[in-house]
Amino acid sequence: MAGFDDKTDSHIVLKRKEPQKIDSLVALCLRSLRLDEGLDVLRIYEAWDKVSGAAEYTAEKYFSRGTLYCRITSSVVRSMLGLRRDELLKNLNEALRGDTDILTAGRRKPEVRHLVLR
Repeated sequence: MAGFDDKTDSHIVLKRKEPQKIDSLVALCLRSLRLDEGLDVLRIYEAWDKVSGAAEYTAEKYFSRGTLYCRITSSVVRSMLGLRRDELLKNLNEALRGDTDILTAGRRKPEVRHLVLR
């Protein structure tokens, strides 16, 4: 890959570098722009909606330091989800690990360690 490494008087000298795969370049770009953590949070929210089956009852979601906080609008649904908390965490993390998106290639996958239902 060519890069702009040396400027001389009126022209730019391009030096060749080793080729890189596009997925590593995208990951590098996301890290440099500090977008990777935000994308991880969106991925967690999508996995919650898919795994829990309670997307229509989930009013708010917030992820911080390994804990996913969800405000559930139905007390009955919240109770049922509370009984399945361990299963939900396991399935949620499996869904996150199984993500093969090009944006997550070569990166550590996000993990949800705790689930708080409100």
